[in-house]
Parts: sequence; structure tokens; C-alpha cells
Amino acid sequence: MISTAELSQEHRDQILDLLGAVTARDGVSPLDEAASLALEGDGARHLLRLEGDRAVAYASVLADGTVQGMVRPEVRRRGHGTALLEAALSDRPDAGVWAHGALEGSLAFLSAAGLVETRRLLTLHRALGADAALEPVPESSLSGLTLGVFDPVRDADAWVGVNSRAFASHPEQGALTRADLDQRLAQPWFDAEDMVVARHDGELIGFVWVKRERPGATDADAEIYVVATDPAVQGHRIAAVPLATAPRRLAEGGVPGVELYVEADNTAAAAPVRALGLRGLGPRRADAPSRAASA
Repeated sequence: MISTAELSQEHRDQILDLLGAVTARDGVSPLDEAASLALEGDGARHLLRLEGDRAVAYASVLADGTVQGMVRPEVRRRGHGTALLEAALSDRPDAGVWAHGALEGSLAFLSAAGLVETRRLLTLHRALGADAALEPVPESSLSGLTLGVFDPVRDADAWVGVNSRAFASHPEQGALTRADLDQRLAQPWFDAEDMVVARHDGELIGFVWVKRERPGATDADAEIYVVATDPAVQGHRIAAVPLATAPRRLAEGGVPGVELYVEADNTAAAAPVRALGLRGLGPRRADAPSRAASA
């Protein structure tokens, strides 16, 4: 097994090839955005198993203890997954092991290893066809609220501050730094036009970020990527205003649908989600702690 904090270009290419094969077979990517971005730089421990000169299994151990892994479909049930899991838990006994898509085989594997679910994300979706009845944009109770497009030079630091405060209890999103934001802004899919920010007296107090496969794409569903409101102004329906504009803008541009991932126990998001007409498609992924953490 290869264990490294810095991937060679050869190993990175092999992992990307493995990722493509697993995603095509399972219908869902085994790596989330943070793990995928970590392939490009530092911030992760990479565990890699080879058969000959071909990568057949890989696991990512991020700095926050998040573990994600995959095994090439044709070599599953040969001990590769078990070896990766044992190595990851040896490195991080407090790990949170994600099973993206909550696939039956993945959950059975984690359960057999003595892990139990602690978090679950739901996939919500609505169609945006020409006949879609879109809800009106509500009014906020905070006077002086204006909407605008995100300006990376002007807004980046304020964005990090609002995001950190809004997601203070979220183990991943709340930990994003300015460097993390800059890395995302540099991705090929980023389009400032798809991030609507809410300002009060010129200060950024909330935002709704939409993500597409590429800027301006209209041939696939878009994702409501992040929604946040500064806790200092919560209760004024700040997020509801830009959030309601997102499906409308996407529909007018010809995007067929919109989706959103939300924590299953996030009751605070229930009302605005219902107002958008988003409906559940079932669980997308489940989080399981290590045996040490659940003992």
C-alpha cells in the first residue's frame, strides 16, 4: 500500500481514472468536492493500492478526519476496501467515513466493520421546465436590503466571515478559509454570475451560490451549492430572497432542474426548502464514525 501526503502526477492520473470507472459503475462519485480538490494539492493523506501498475483502490484521509474511498468494480471483495479502511482508522481513529450515495453494498461493508451512521444528507430536487410554477420572491423584513453579484475582490473576505459564522457548527463548511474559497473560485465551473449576494448598507450579510458543470451550462441540472445568512440578521428572511431568485434565474436560462443537498436533521432549512418546491429523492450519503469513536 502507498501512503503519502503528496501525490505524483502518475498516481494522481491513476486515481482520476479509478474515480471515473467507479462513478460510471455506481452512478455517484465516491469522492466529494473537498477530497477531489485535495488531489490537486496538500491537506490530505492518500492511501493507494495497486495491482501491477494499475490503481485498484484509493482512500482519502482529509485533515479534519473525513475518510472517503473506492475500489475498482472488477476487483471488489478481494480485501482492498478492508485494507484501506483499517489503514485509515489506524491513522485517524476519530475518522468520519463517508458512504456517498448510501449504496447498499457500501453500508453493508461499513456495518460489518463495526461502524454506525451518525450523519445523513438528503438530495432534494425540482424540475424547472417551461410550465414550472415558480414561487414569487418574498420580501425581507429588513429594510435597505439589496441583491447583487459576487465580486471576488470586494466580497471574498466578507464571504468567508459570513460563511464561518453561519456554519459555525458544521464540521466541513464552517472550516473553509480564504485559501479554500480561492481554490473554489479558480475551478473551471465557477461563475460569479451564479453567486447572488445580499447586502445591507453595503455590507455582505448573506449569499446563495449556484453551481453548474461549467459556466452558463443549461444541459444539466444545477445545484444550489451553498446558502448562508449572517446569524446577526437571521429572522429577517434574508436568505429567502436570493434563494427564491435562484430557480427563477435558472429556469429563465433554460436549466432543466435544480437540486440541493441538506442535512437530514436540519429543521431550520425545512421552511425555505418547502417554499422552493424542492422534494426529496432519498438519502445521498451516510456518515459512519470509527469503532473507537462509537465505543
